[in-house]
Order: sequence, then structure tokens, then C-alpha cells
Amino acid sequence: MLVSVVALTLYCSNLLQAAAAGRVVAIDDALLMLVVGGFLAATAAVVGIQSVRLSNRVSGPEFRLRQALQRIRTGDVGFRITLRRGDLLVALAHECNQLLDWLNRNPPNGAHTGGDIVEVRAPLEGVEARAPLERLESRAPLESVAP
Repeated sequence: MLVSVVALTLYCSNLLQAAAAGRVVAIDDALLMLVVGGFLAATAAVVGIQSVRLSNRVSGPEFRLRQALQRIRTGDVGFRITLRRGDLLVALAHECNQLLDWLNRNPPNGAHTGGDIVEVRAPLEGVEARAPLERLESRAPLESVAP
């Protein structure tokens, strides 16, 4: 791209010097098209490369965060989300790590903590679960947790 810019600058500079000297200038269409075409091709290449780089800086963290949310949904909270240097969405990954820390310190009611993994046990089949549900409904609402 730099070569195209330099070539275009030199070409235009020569045209302006010839015009300032009062000489009749014949513009070589083929050379002009070659220089402008080279500039446009280089610009398109740079835009394409930067677009791919930016999309990878977003799609990689998005994939890792999606995997982390799937692990949390299965009950596994004993991990940290790490991103590559230069990735975007770092603030969101940091918030998810803070959520994981909070879940490790405050496991949900009915959860079994074993080491750094929290497992939520499913109710047994054939066991009446209405009585515990009524007890939960009769309790006062939970207080909001400040960050």
C-alpha cells in the first residue's frame, strides 16, 4: 500500500510540476490506472486483513465465554475464563470470573460442594417434592446481593 501511495504521489507531483512550468501535459491513462488500481487493491487487502483480525479478536472470546456458560449450567464452577492477549470482551470475561468466584463462596441452596465443583442434585424419581416446595414458598423473599 505504501508503494502505491508513493507512486501516486510522485506521478501527481510530476504532473503538477509540468503544469506549473507551462508545458502541455499528456496524462498516460495506463499508468494512472495502474497506480490507482494498485492503491485500491492494497487498500482492499489491508481492510480485508484487518477485518479478519478483528473478527477473530471477538469470535474467540465469544466461543470461550459460551463454553464457560455451558460448564456453569452443568454445575461446574471450579474454573477460570482466560483469554488471549489482545482479545476483546475482556471486561465480560472478568465479570464471569467474578461470578464464578461468588458461586464458589456462596453455593446455591440444595447444592453439594465437593472441592471446587458445585453439583446440584436432581430430585429422586417417585419422591413427593411438594412439601419442600411449599416450605420454600412460605419463606421471605431473598435479599438482593450487592456486587
